[in-house]
Amino acid sequence: MRSPTERTVGSPVTVLTYAPYSFNGNGPAQTCAAILGAWASPTVTTALHAGRFRRRPKGVVLRPGVAGAGSLVPWRLVEERALRRLDDQFAAALDRVDPGRTVAYFWPDPPLALVERAQARGVLCVREMINTALATSGPLLDDAYARLGLAPTHGIGPERIASESDALRRYDAVFAPNPEVEASLRRLGLDQARILPTSFGWSPERLAGEPEERDRSVVRFLFVGSVNVRKGVPELLEAWARADLGAGAELVLVGRVAPEVAGRVAQAEALGNVRAVGFQDRVGDAFRSADVFVFPTLEEGGPQVTYEAAGCGLPVITTPMGAARLVETGRSGVVAEPGSVDQLASALVDLAADPGRRRSFGAEARRRAADFTYARVGPRRLEQLRVLLDARQR
Repeated sequence: MRSPTERTVGSPVTVLTYAPYSFNGNGPAQTCAAILGAWASPTVTTALHAGRFRRRPKGVVLRPGVAGAGSLVPWRLVEERALRRLDDQFAAALDRVDPGRTVAYFWPDPPLALVERAQARGVLCVREMINTALATSGPLLDDAYARLGLAPTHGIGPERIASESDALRRYDAVFAPNPEVEASLRRLGLDQARILPTSFGWSPERLAGEPEERDRSVVRFLFVGSVNVRKGVPELLEAWARADLGAGAELVLVGRVAPEVAGRVAQAEALGNVRAVGFQDRVGDAFRSADVFVFPTLEEGGPQVTYEAAGCGLPVITTPMGAARLVETGRSGVVAEPGSVDQLASALVDLAADPGRRRSFGAEARRRAADFTYARVGPRRLEQLRVLLDARQR
């Protein structure tokens, strides 16, 4: 039997990736590009079929739905045309490949007709999960909004849940980037053999730079992500007020503030030690300026920000959804129960008061993060695909 290394070197693989995005270097598009870039090899052909490319990822063959002037205008003006062309060109690509050594790698949300076309040709069909299954995330978020007395704005209703649940059961395999995603797939009835445990990751070069010179006697807690209900921001702000850390600590929120929480954020900023600074393209600067990363998310897939924060040597306060196969209470940070204001407040107080623990947790987080760079995550994912293809051939 060949070793994993021998399989990685010797088995030719074609990966046709369907990603209905405008690639701009952020979000799921950037994550997809980072994974595929780590698969570059003489024996691997990767073709990335996407809506368009505002930034051009390296290491893969690019197949845009629209190019030229279509790459310059607002996405909403070309999205329908780009995705229509994307579907047509992906279907044509499926008809040209050797099905025995090809993977159709689908990012949310592809037309089911393309999945069926690939399977009819005998192509291995694999789905990426960015979040937990909607059958899990929908009710979870409904409860979160109800606790806050807010009308849900997440848009996950019964029709979407039923549609996705049916689609997920049709794939040959599904990448699950954290244990919570795995559990959500099992609840849909997927066999463990069809669930591929994996992770997202981080790219050290994306975060390169020097630490900010500032007054380190003030402990800076940092949140990075969409500032909304889903990410646990209302609970974080309540915990921050309860912790009452005064002028010895500050909380910095990096990310776009959703209208649903804008009032709460404004009230918190009035305390004087909370700042919402909006979206930042150079997120590495934010991580290097901080002392603790706090990410009390209620629902996730495999949060890249957790890996990035850990890679910058930050201790992490998070939840099981945000732990990202990396954070462990008492070792690299604190994992609180989702929505627990008491546990969040306690963690904030403890880490604000204990620089030795911050250093210890941060050093362990950095050590663990080294195993989650895309240079390591990518080949592990590729090997999972090779194993599935080899099993099919046998």
